[in-house]
Amino acid sequence: TFSDVNTGKLVSRVTDTSAPVPLTCAQFHPDGLIFGTGTGDAQIKIWDLKEQSNVANFPGHTGQISALAFSENGYYLATAADDCCVKLWDLRKLKNFKTLQLDEGYEVKDLSFDSSGSYLAVAGSDVRVYLCKQWDCLKVMNEHTAMATGIRFGENANYIASTSMDRTLKIYAE
Repeated sequence: TFSDVNTGKLVSRVTDTSAPVPLTCAQFHPDGLIFGTGTGDAQIKIWDLKEQSNVANFPGHTGQISALAFSENGYYLATAADDCCVKLWDLRKLKNFKTLQLDEGYEVKDLSFDSSGSYLAVAGSDVRVYLCKQWDCLKVMNEHTAMATGIRFGENANYIASTSMDRTLKIYAE
């Protein structure tokens, strides 16, 4: 459902008639023309906003989708679910090209690419930063005393901000 932010008036409503399942997360693509959603039945759906239709589906996770993030250039999509992994999708080829397997019981709550597309941050059981292309884990930060719920990069990836159920905002920088 889209509303005009100035008036609050409903502009459009798109309903997925193929399966009545809850939508668990959402993200605009950088070009603003497509929109990604995660579902309660482990599906990633890509929507064409102009046509108001589902144009691609990415199966492969098990469990409810918990987070998704588009890369800065819009070529890649990172997704996470209740299955202890992060999947990377190539939107040009419409396929999964990498799966980052996390520890048993690891929960992912948020994902974020930096503005250059060099790094991917994962928030959940801890805070992790991966180097894109090689997909090596560069750093794991365990300063939160409860689940990390949000993660974003600062300007030029000079710092990372994370939020947590421990009621803190942490800023990491070198």
